[in-house]
Amino acid sequence: MKHVGKILALSLATAGCVGQVGTGKSGGGSGDQQDPKNPGTSPTNPGKPSDPNMPPTIPPPVDVGTCSAMTLAKPRAWRLTSAQIKNTLKDTFGFVPPKVESFPAEARIDKDASRNGYANRSDNLEISALLADSYFAAGEELGSDVVARASNYGIGCAMTDLGSGSCLKSFLTNFGTKMWRRPLTDAEITKFTSLYTTSAGQGDGPQGGIKNVVQAMFLSPNFLYRSEIGHTQAAGAVTSLTDYELASALSYTLWDTAPDATLMDLASQGKLRDQTTLVAQAKRMLGVTDRIAPAMNSFMQQWMHIETMLTGPPKDQSVYSMGTPEVAAAVAEGSRLFVNSVIFDQGGDKSFKTLFTAKYAFVNAKTAPLYGITGVTGDGFVKKETKADERRGLLTDAAFMWGHANPDGTHPIERGRFFREEVLCEGVPDPPPTVIVAPEFGSKSLSAKERLMIHEKEPACAACHTLIDGFGLAMEQYDGIGRYRKEEIVEGGVAKVIDASGSVPLPSDGSTLAFGNFVEMVDKLSEKKDVYSCFASQYIDYATGRKPGENPKCEQDLVTDAFVKSGYKVDALVLAVIGSPSFMARKN
Repeated sequence: MKHVGKILALSLATAGCVGQVGTGKSGGGSGDQQDPKNPGTSPTNPGKPSDPNMPPTIPPPVDVGTCSAMTLAKPRAWRLTSAQIKNTLKDTFGFVPPKVESFPAEARIDKDASRNGYANRSDNLEISALLADSYFAAGEELGSDVVARASNYGIGCAMTDLGSGSCLKSFLTNFGTKMWRRPLTDAEITKFTSLYTTSAGQGDGPQGGIKNVVQAMFLSPNFLYRSEIGHTQAAGAVTSLTDYELASALSYTLWDTAPDATLMDLASQGKLRDQTTLVAQAKRMLGVTDRIAPAMNSFMQQWMHIETMLTGPPKDQSVYSMGTPEVAAAVAEGSRLFVNSVIFDQGGDKSFKTLFTAKYAFVNAKTAPLYGITGVTGDGFVKKETKADERRGLLTDAAFMWGHANPDGTHPIERGRFFREEVLCEGVPDPPPTVIVAPEFGSKSLSAKERLMIHEKEPACAACHTLIDGFGLAMEQYDGIGRYRKEEIVEGGVAKVIDASGSVPLPSDGSTLAFGNFVEMVDKLSEKKDVYSCFASQYIDYATGRKPGENPKCEQDLVTDAFVKSGYKVDALVLAVIGSPSFMARKN
């Protein structure tokens, strides 16, 4: 591809003020500075919006409710994830460049240790040299498809006629708006027209000119990032997001894809700034199951740390003969169907309490034996009641237990740590460097509980293991692929009865929760506030792409209160996040 330098230069030049590629941080704008006394205008062009996102009227004052404007989230540019880029191109143009399919998938920051954030955390979404090369190739492929299927992309004339009349400008206007999710300025259209003219006139021809333009639009931060800058960059100012920024915020939060025609139309009219309209659109989008369900399932899988169960280390089939990739895929699908049955299917009550305590599962012939269910045939999934003393909700689901186990056995410490950190939101420190695990700790003649009791005798270990061992040992009644069991087989084929009873301190009030087994513990926890406030916190972190603890406490409390008052409805939790001050506004 010729004119590579020009493409890259133009991509950055047209970036405007959405930030710097690879940093995940917002940067200074290259256009006119807005007049702080008259938001929406610039000193050099009074009355003329200096930002293409600017709606036709002066933005309303920011309403933070009972919270403080001083704690509003800061402006930023948030890079699209690989999945969001794929969804955006597929939903907008019906085409996904082959190179996009091989983009590296983002992973949880805390996939191996303590809670640090989800795969979409904005400050962690940098662009490596390898990813930049992939972007470049994908942009070329998109450009080639535009040339091959010109009419599908809105080119209403022959390629040879692009340089004359209004055809090129019409394409740049319409295609550019879809790519950048907001209208292009006259200056941006002029720059792209120049790129086309130069490319076409230096030997590339009309086809090469269009390819260069499309690739430049793809490589621009205006496509690869979504901005949350607002109407003014004046230091210390509080600003609402622009209507087009709100359209993208709503769509990528709920659907992981670009705004649809309805959102773009409302943005063009300056109506999304109205909170009532914004929440009404969120309710509409929550009803489009084929869009909202995949995005919500992505969150649920990441929260449960099972998003990599199909790509992680395989099970040792000499230990678990059923631990095949085919069974793993079926287990994961059953978990997805369970979540959908509560949140999205007709008749589901949308309550997280149901997700946490339900006494049924979705199984097929491959997975039914894991649950001790008989009489199921075929690959199709059916809803079946589970044994009341063995299963309770998501965290006794085979997918969860499968994903939180070693290839050849269970992993009570990891399971317990997960529960403490991700279900109760209380961090567990890493072991101190002075701790040395005694050789006898690993003796295979001891049960898991007997081995972990060694830790509790060591003062340096006891503090942490008191927090996690009770949870992990209660889960010992589920083996490494999620089957319920009452005995653990140790060295020499000796069967030892699993004692799943225990007690754990709760973070909310320091009280001790005692239980006879994991199911009983889940039932008791379902009556405590800890699990609900933590789940709300988890979704807030995911939806906002921020670090745990980075969201304003006042807003987090408001969202959690709305979630609790709704009866722990997941849709109410989503709407509370959409209606929170930092969803709509920023503090510079």
